[in-house]
Amino acid sequence: GLYTFWCRSFLHPSLLAFDATSREECVADRPKSNTPLQALVLLNDPTYVEAARVLGASTAASGDNDEARLNYAFQQVLQRQPSAEESALLLQIVDQQRQELAAHAELTSTFAKNGDAPPAADNSTEATTWATIARVLLNLDETITRE
Repeated sequence: GLYTFWCRSFLHPSLLAFDATSREECVADRPKSNTPLQALVLLNDPTYVEAARVLGASTAASGDNDEARLNYAFQQVLQRQPSAEESALLLQIVDQQRQELAAHAELTSTFAKNGDAPPAADNSTEATTWATIARVLLNLDETITRE
């Protein structure tokens, strides 16, 4: 889930990676940073992997074609439509991911076990493919940084 206990004596590792304050004093403006550790947290922390997996399953079920699914994912994450360049690049990743999962079907079931949310009803390679796209979108600077 997205909720965590906040202990004053122990800061959750994800919060620590993103420069959360210790809550010992009031902080009006947090420093902005962008570190490799933050990228590793976003790519490997079970919370973020599960969020991408669930978004991927709903994206796979959302449209009749890849373009519609990509538009759905962009709306869910970024509240906008993708540019032509973004669409072309991400649809290329979709094709590559489908080929990879067709060659290694066991990856689909392994990925579906991440987190507490139940796997997609069909546990398909489509859901896993779109989870990859969800991971890309959730890791964009545009997604994680508020300007």
